[in-house]
Amino acid sequence: MTTLRALIVEDNPVILNNLIATLEELSDLRVVSAVGNEKEAIQELITRAPELDLVIIDIFLTSGSGLGVLKYARDLDMPARRVVLTNYATPDMRRRCTELGADQVFDKSSELEELIEYCDKLAKA
Repeated sequence: MTTLRALIVEDNPVILNNLIATLEELSDLRVVSAVGNEKEAIQELITRAPELDLVIIDIFLTSGSGLGVLKYARDLDMPARRVVLTNYATPDMRRRCTELGADQVFDKSSELEELIEYCDKLAKA
């Protein structure tokens, strides 16, 4: 099993800290970087693309948007999986994220277990 190296793009410090703790405890994942806005996320993608296995992105950020991060990651053609974790996982938002290159979209409030299972599958692949 491989330890996944992840970038998390999340602007809420409480959610970010809980997410890191949960993912690192319950799945074979190590967060190598965490940022809270689109500009920082794009810089991290440029710098870390070769070392990342997974990018977890929130849609609504302090500045910019997770949709911009998704588009940039798609255009960069990076091998890392791209996952959206949002409170706004409506059918329309899921479609838009998929069109922008998201491999999966999870609802923060009800699909955290599914995200953990997804991470486990990636680590075993």
